[in-house]
Amino acid sequence: MLGVLHVLAVAVAGLFALIVPAVLFAIADGMRDLALSMLLVGALGVFAALMVLGSISGFRRPLGRAWGYLALVAMWVLVPVIAAVSFKTLAGMSWIDAWFEAVSALTTSGATLLSRETAPQAILFWRATVEWYGGFLTLLSIIHVLAPGGFGGLPAGDRRVITGNAANMTVDLGDFREVFGQYLLVTIIIFVGLMLAGVNGPNSAMLSMIVIATGGFLPFEGALENHAGPLAQLVLAIGLVVGTISVFWRRRLLRAPKQFFTGNPEVVVIAAVIVVVAVLYAARLSSVSGGAPLVPIFIEGLLASTSLVATSGIESRPGVIALWPDLAVLMIVLVGGGIYSTTGGFKIYRIVAMAVHSARELNQLIYPSSVTNLHFGKEIIDETSMRAIWTYFSLSLLIIAFTAMALTFEATDFEGGITMAIAFFSNAGPVYEALIPPSYVTAPDNQLWPQFQAMPVSAKVTAVVAMTLGRLEVMIVFAVLNVRYWMSR
Repeated sequence: MLGVLHVLAVAVAGLFALIVPAVLFAIADGMRDLALSMLLVGALGVFAALMVLGSISGFRRPLGRAWGYLALVAMWVLVPVIAAVSFKTLAGMSWIDAWFEAVSALTTSGATLLSRETAPQAILFWRATVEWYGGFLTLLSIIHVLAPGGFGGLPAGDRRVITGNAANMTVDLGDFREVFGQYLLVTIIIFVGLMLAGVNGPNSAMLSMIVIATGGFLPFEGALENHAGPLAQLVLAIGLVVGTISVFWRRRLLRAPKQFFTGNPEVVVIAAVIVVVAVLYAARLSSVSGGAPLVPIFIEGLLASTSLVATSGIESRPGVIALWPDLAVLMIVLVGGGIYSTTGGFKIYRIVAMAVHSARELNQLIYPSSVTNLHFGKEIIDETSMRAIWTYFSLSLLIIAFTAMALTFEATDFEGGITMAIAFFSNAGPVYEALIPPSYVTAPDNQLWPQFQAMPVSAKVTAVVAMTLGRLEVMIVFAVLNVRYWMSR
């Protein structure tokens, strides 16, 4: 139990320590009262976490496998509740709205209830920072707990580089340095690229944090193209591509770029999907734009493509993502990007594994005596992993179905409920807003495809559950809810 408290305290301390840049923004804007409030909230959060860490510092804190699973679920359930205090206190939101905002930020879902037109820039910067921190927590969750536990059939691969002894899940900050250093470095590179592309400093900082976390929160009102030109959109698309691939393969991109595509077929599949979807989007944009220059059109298509594969939902202007049929958009979002990344969805690795496994089973109907090993590149997929993948897939579809049913009863019609359920489960909230039919966007009494602000309380709670389950890869929650196991300990 002490290990679980240690994990929660470290996560909370890291969260509230990051409020310092937002405080500086408030001071720079002359909002000293807001700066003082933010400083007090951050100081109280860090102080409470340090008190917990100090009280358990003299005791052994090994987690072990079962307590490690419990610690992960507890972190993704309780840290958003604690983060909601900041949105309630600083932004004046209701408790439910603040909880929704915190969960959406930490799961990098991108859906927001903040009024970006009236909210102070310091609050928007804090919201972007929480989303960036959520992306970091996502990587740690996958590398240190989900992959070592084999949840959803995640492969071993390079995770040993960082996790070390997976059976002993003691929290050691030294284990996090490599992931954090790489995550911060890529964020800084994107920030510099956006600055060079002409985006102002605050927006560059916020957008760089959002795209590396593959989030969808835009820190300003109106279209992205009003704040970021074609060159800046290209930088954002590149940042989303980097956020889509495995954290381990990002190092290969810098150290051995020639081997980047040859060693990992998942990267090849991601690149092929992005290029094909970008070309199709560019063709649609060209047909509706009436002879606009091809280069900016292709960049817009590339941004829309990478945004969908990365489960972000960012688009250059309203209506771009909706140029494709809703079903095609939702399928891309539901599949998602690469494993060991911050993207949501099923992940390309699992989809390819299921396709290869199905092909082998069909082949054995014709040649019953044939023996064929399952491969994805150099990765051998054993039967245990395949059972985990199919179980994850089935449970995910059930959760999406129940979420869609609940949202249909609570907030929208069936089509809107399916769209909202997939968007929340895949941690791609803005995709739902992008697919709202234009007639419903302008209708003042729209109750069939409501904006997030107009959702009833029950629908917001359903969305919170869906976003959390999507980020936790579903199966670990069922493992923690095994009452018989905990009662026998």
